[in-house]
Amino acid sequence: MQILIESQQDKNYYKDERSQAGTMKGILADTIVVGIDEAGLGPILGPLVVSAATFSVPEGNSDKSLADMWQLLGESIASNKKHLAGRLLICDSKKAYNPTIGTGHLEKTVLSCLKCLGKSAFTVAELVDSLGPECKVKILESPWFKNIAQQKINFNADEISISAGALERNLEKNGMALIGLKSFCLDAGYFNELIGKIRNKSSVVFQIVCRLINETINGTQHRNYHFKIDRQGGRMRYAQPLMTMFGGMDLKVLEENDNISSYQLSTSYKMVKLDFAVGADDIYLPTSLASMTSKYLREQLMAALNGYFLERCSQLKPTAGYWTDGKRFLNDLKTIAPQIQYDPRQLIRCR
Repeated sequence: MQILIESQQDKNYYKDERSQAGTMKGILADTIVVGIDEAGLGPILGPLVVSAATFSVPEGNSDKSLADMWQLLGESIASNKKHLAGRLLICDSKKAYNPTIGTGHLEKTVLSCLKCLGKSAFTVAELVDSLGPECKVKILESPWFKNIAQQKINFNADEISISAGALERNLEKNGMALIGLKSFCLDAGYFNELIGKIRNKSSVVFQIVCRLINETINGTQHRNYHFKIDRQGGRMRYAQPLMTMFGGMDLKVLEENDNISSYQLSTSYKMVKLDFAVGADDIYLPTSLASMTSKYLREQLMAALNGYFLERCSQLKPTAGYWTDGKRFLNDLKTIAPQIQYDPRQLIRCR
């Protein structure tokens, strides 16, 4: 069983459970609920980011906890921009962000959640360190990302502290906790490397998703896990690739239909439910938070990319990296700024 996203410790997604027997005595009863979503799957420029937002909820019915999270946490968060009254917005990133309103909602939510985890990010480099430090080496190989340590994130620290404190108290009141916010970021160069090995964009995303699942279930000593993952593309059946990725666990297919594909992975020690659901980023709070986190990190890195090229030619217009606008930007580089040299394998995605 092999993982193509490099790391010696990740050669196997799930270690033989017998090697864990001595470490599982302190297993915890609370359920871990995790939302996973991506940003930047379609563009030809800029990074692909996949994030996981992890909460602990009281032992019992995780489905009910997931369904009620917005209501339970209504004192500190909301799912709609109207009538926020100082609360954090947590929703599908497509509702929280557009180029006109900017990254304000994304920024406040992500930085407040990082604050809950005892982390702060005053530069884009620190944001990468807080969300996905193992990706930093690859990111810094691209010249347009080399100055992210100097790219400041300007925010109201008092406002972030107040929002984070309100969310923490609200979570604690309901027996919950935010215990993780993690991103895996592929710049175009690394994305192209993986496509060269895997040949399929959806399979690249699936491998990252499985890495985030693996890190969660191996990184905490809980018995029960429930993942809500936004379904990408038309795939309905995940049993075979899950068996390949998690060969050390028993697999049971719970449900497969047009809206949701559900599975149970288990060992003697752990029970893991996986739901690949259409529109999960709009239905489940953890998946919404993952969506916003992925989008915020991507937008910060796109700002670095645009800044690099506009600094070398002020006549260029920034790009969001999506197909039509990305092609326009590449044509502008050729016609307006031919003096700017770059490696297309580092800048342009092959798929």
